[in-house]
Amino acid sequence: MNICIIGQYPPTLGGVATYTKNLHDTLKKQGHNVYILTYKQDNTTSDDNIFYVNNINIPLIRGFSFIIKGYFMLNKIIDKYDIDIIHANYLMPPGIIAALKHKSNVKIIQTAHGSDINILSKNKLTRPLIKYALKHSDEVYFVSEKLKQQSLTLDIKDLNTKSHVIENTVNTEKFKPIDENNKTLKNHYKSPIVMFIGNLVKQKGLNFLLEAKKLSKTQYTLLIYGDGPLKDELQNKIKHEKIQDVHLMGKTTTPEHIIPESDIMVLPSISEGASIVALESMACAKPLISTDTGNIKNVIKNNHDGIIIPPKNPQKLAESIDILITDKNKRQKMGENARLKVKEKYSKMQIPYLENGIN
Repeated sequence: MNICIIGQYPPTLGGVATYTKNLHDTLKKQGHNVYILTYKQDNTTSDDNIFYVNNINIPLIRGFSFIIKGYFMLNKIIDKYDIDIIHANYLMPPGIIAALKHKSNVKIIQTAHGSDINILSKNKLTRPLIKYALKHSDEVYFVSEKLKQQSLTLDIKDLNTKSHVIENTVNTEKFKPIDENNKTLKNHYKSPIVMFIGNLVKQKGLNFLLEAKKLSKTQYTLLIYGDGPLKDELQNKIKHEKIQDVHLMGKTTTPEHIIPESDIMVLPSISEGASIVALESMACAKPLISTDTGNIKNVIKNNHDGIIIPPKNPQKLAESIDILITDKNKRQKMGENARLKVKEKYSKMQIPYLENGIN
């Protein structure tokens, strides 16, 4: 089949980009022709099957310019490559572009990843657009049961019958433990390493992570990888409150090399859909401390392959980090359990429109 994927794609960072890359690779391995419609990035590479939308990179305008320009590009792709399926990742703006396509015989698949349902569907301005994308789709995938149930409150006809819960997956050959002798960060930071990887945005709960660092009774180095609008605020907080052993490391395009260097991974989010970083951490045999958001209770068994804490609770976060810092055997066992679970349950991507066919 000829399939067009719309949404974030590497070198863009984040869970959606990771998902679309895994989806692309899986489809290609199965012999399908895959085309990507995505955002223009400064360091994009030339590829005949990737089409970049040169949208206006200004908040609010960015999304709507992507819709307008992406719509015309998508229809050209449909005509030129005889597209059978459009798979939009994130309901707005990619899902809107897919819903506006001009050929009725092209099937539309939507995947909702988190904040499109958690945040945008609750906003008076974007709620109608989210509903439009869901309504004008043939199948809808949700990365967690919780997201699906939230979407059903939008009261869209036949949404339940065309919906599937498709949990995220991780490449366990790419994300895996590394030998102690290959850990370069260990040579630079002498204390245990606690690590966060993600966008520096409010919903990731990073202010609570810094508060937890102040409350912790053990010594460790906190490395924060990522970029975003909170960067300056976080840097100022670290400096003015004199929070020791915290480093903002900037973006990483190779999390598979960074995560194995950690001793503990943390996900202090206020809201999540279904975190791919959580799976990547577990695949690297790292104990994960995560807030009770998104689908995390389906992924982690508390105190077996990770620790689940309440959101917005720096005291609990500090205590959980301290427990794992002081008990090396406990964190190693948790990490081993985590990798076993990921290999068993989250290493094979499901694509229902290929497995079951689509009419």
